[in-house]
Amino acid sequence: MPANQLITQPRKETDLRILMADADVMPQTYYLHDVFGEVVGRIDKCKKDGAMFRFRAFYGSVDGRMKKTGMIAVDPNSIILVGEEPEVID
Repeated sequence: MPANQLITQPRKETDLRILMADADVMPQTYYLHDVFGEVVGRIDKCKKDGAMFRFRAFYGSVDGRMKKTGMIAVDPNSIILVGEEPEVID
């Protein structure tokens, strides 16, 4: 595969996780469902504009039965990872 080839399908929404660095506590993980390239582009634009990065985060309990959502606004400079959640492969 060429190095510049997209490894995700364009415009396909996937389950993503964002890992935030925090000087006082362990890094915090947030989950969302969006297009990977668009999320990365929005984070980059927020960094350039000096604006907070806002998104709807998904939370769930350990057993996965309870699901909650809520809006989050974070400093885009504290984001240390954006990645797709791995899918189960048979």
